[in-house]
Amino acid sequence: MIISILLLILLLVVVPFFVGLIPGYFIRSPRRSLPMIYICGFLSCMALFQIVCVPVVLTKPHEFSLVVVIYSCVLAALSIVGITLAVVERRLNGNRYAEVYKLDRVVSKDEIVMWILAILVIFIQMVMAFVTQCFDGDDAYYVVQSLLTVETDTMYSIKPYTGLSTSLDLRHALATMPMWVAYLSRISGMHPTIISHSCLGVVLIPLLYMIYYQCGRLLFRKDTRRLPIFLIFVSILYVFGNVSIYTNETFMMTRTWQGKAILANICILAVTWLVLEIYDYENEGKEMRIGYWVTLTVTNVVAAMCSTSSIFLIGLLIGIVGAVMTVHKKDVQVALRLLVTCVPLLIYAGIFLMV
Repeated sequence: MIISILLLILLLVVVPFFVGLIPGYFIRSPRRSLPMIYICGFLSCMALFQIVCVPVVLTKPHEFSLVVVIYSCVLAALSIVGITLAVVERRLNGNRYAEVYKLDRVVSKDEIVMWILAILVIFIQMVMAFVTQCFDGDDAYYVVQSLLTVETDTMYSIKPYTGLSTSLDLRHALATMPMWVAYLSRISGMHPTIISHSCLGVVLIPLLYMIYYQCGRLLFRKDTRRLPIFLIFVSILYVFGNVSIYTNETFMMTRTWQGKAILANICILAVTWLVLEIYDYENEGKEMRIGYWVTLTVTNVVAAMCSTSSIFLIGLLIGIVGAVMTVHKKDVQVALRLLVTCVPLLIYAGIFLMV
């Protein structure tokens, strides 16, 4: 069990940070931070799984082991690239990553107390996600699909409800989140149900608040003392957001492991954050924004991984933002660049319609 936990930490914490050093290298901004590097890396790792898994699902659905081998090699290679870039940058420009630890002002005792409260509230949510169990009817499909993949080495070839063979269900096959859980299970040796119900919440909930933290840095850059209060306020909304079974908060806290929960909370929020970053740096050099543009494209791939409905939802969100920014800046190139980031969504839409 200890080895399984260590392997999960490696896959969900260490490797994403190393991979995040790659887009972090191209974000030449004083706002580069450890949360930003981890967010970019985690989203990149998930997007890479989608890119690797979908072709195998469509052509060789009975060879999940092939996905495991290819994806593991890709993660190892990109981790080495990320570490190499960090070392090269350190030798050329000094330790630029040390800037994430620096503070340009004195932090008051009141602010320290607020940060402690913010972290405490987030930690309580992580603990509750780990020690409590929220069973959902959709588990009969998603969690069982992950288990069937681990046990039979097949992908979407067995109907979870009956255990009988079935033809490829393209609607679910293009959203490979259950296969990602199966991959974590295969590598770590931990049961897919344990990973889904207990482990992913400990990782995805902090990831969610890291993205809110990045948004807060933009919204409160003139007075960052409000940032911990902002995180506490968001935490309260999530803790007491179970006013309906359909709210974002309910999905995040009770269906954390399902693609639709990640889409509604992490992907849409990440798109919002990245667009804010791009908009904020629109008048500066391209090298200041290339990492954000790449990460936005990667986030669209992750959205497709979570749910096929993202093809419409994320595309509509980016389209509305692009229209507003185009009118505001009187520059149609803004909308065209945002349209390019939606190419992965268009590709998956084409596959869904043609296959």
